[in-house]
Amino acid sequence: MNWIVFALSGWVLLGLELGLKDSLRIGDAPVAPSFVMPLAVVIALAAPSTTALWAAIVLGMTLDLTNTLEVMGGGLPRYVLGPYALGYALAAQLVLTMRGLMIRKNILTVGFLSLFCSLVSNIVVTAIFAIRSRYDVEIQFDATQQLIWRLGSSLYTGLVGLALGTVLLPLLGTMGLSIGPARRFARRVS
Repeated sequence: MNWIVFALSGWVLLGLELGLKDSLRIGDAPVAPSFVMPLAVVIALAAPSTTALWAAIVLGMTLDLTNTLEVMGGGLPRYVLGPYALGYALAAQLVLTMRGLMIRKNILTVGFLSLFCSLVSNIVVTAIFAIRSRYDVEIQFDATQQLIWRLGSSLYTGLVGLALGTVLLPLLGTMGLSIGPARRFARRVS
């Protein structure tokens, strides 16, 4: 895998996610799509398993460093390294498990897996922050409300995954990845 192209595409999609989060919100709720999750899904569809997991962890760590936890009393917001990295690693493992059952060169696959991977990742992040808020009383975190908002964000991410699949799937060749037919039990017909 070409890590430079991966880093550039991750940087652009992270910038879109951070820059467009407020304008793509639905109402007053913080329901906004993730632009980074479809990249993790596309990489996990095409890359070897260890490469896909490391790419997902790197993308998750960048989200950990850009998302903050609100603190009661107006204190400085806190950065927690790990919840998104773990959530994205589990999401990549979901794609690695399901990619043999999917039509990998289809944008519908990218949208479908983006939805479910975002759901898995958001459940993990919500669970970790809920556990942390139990022993760190300064953190404001309502797990039920967060889970509802993150479910909406997962649905929204699935729709964005459909659109980004049209861009990210052709970009796989530039990243040094390819989704080719499995030749395990098939023979080439000339």
